[in-house]
Amino acid sequence: MQHLAYSGHTGDHPVLVTDEEGLRSLRFGTEERQTCIDLLRPWELQLAYTQWMATALLLHPRPEKILLIGLGGGALPHFLLHHHPEARIDAVEKERLVIDLAHGYFRLPRCPGLRIVNQDILTFLQTDPATGYDLAFLDIFGPGAMASDLYEPMLYRSLLARMNPEGVLAINLWSGDKSLYHKALRAVEEGSGGEVLGMAVKKRSNVILLVFPGPIPHKVIKKAQKQCVEHQRRYGLDFPQYLKRLRRTNRLPLLRALFG
Repeated sequence: MQHLAYSGHTGDHPVLVTDEEGLRSLRFGTEERQTCIDLLRPWELQLAYTQWMATALLLHPRPEKILLIGLGGGALPHFLLHHHPEARIDAVEKERLVIDLAHGYFRLPRCPGLRIVNQDILTFLQTDPATGYDLAFLDIFGPGAMASDLYEPMLYRSLLARMNPEGVLAINLWSGDKSLYHKALRAVEEGSGGEVLGMAVKKRSNVILLVFPGPIPHKVIKKAQKQCVEHQRRYGLDFPQYLKRLRRTNRLPLLRALFG
């Protein structure tokens, strides 16, 4: 049975925190969960799309600096702080209430390795000097819709300019509305120069894009394929399935040739 732990409003949309069967969830006024965490094991990713986004770690398995855009309840920071305690993590979240809930209701720790910035992402990119990110995770949504910033090619140009040449940007898009999905996809392709790989999350409307500051790193992907079982054991995630879906859903001829 679902229990309401918190009900509030950001000014743009409702915010609900609920408990059910040992899991705590964050919702923005719809049935779709923005975050889901087991409070006893918060480092375990519960939602499928966050697990698929973690594929970026296969392509940069020893990140020193990570950027998160969209905090939610803090599922990805929990996961990354557990597996990469040595990394520095910057998390950008425009809603102060969401930050407070992440700390207060989802037990996101306050620690030296995690810096949380209360800004929208475009303002952050215009004003904050931080660069050299190895990984970036972009996951910004409102109630039942992708955030408007996802349709701006400048967002992706600015993000990629902040990353190391070998870095990986993972983006969560929603394909439920085909016209808006293709609008966001065109913005990603324009902003990145087309260095994009995509994979549809199994039985979900989420599509995860992997975007690169330079040419698609085929050798790195091939190496990751050989090591994915090892990383599966380390992170407890089904990386072989994710790479298989990457092969099947991506239409680039070079990628198909790479995987045979």
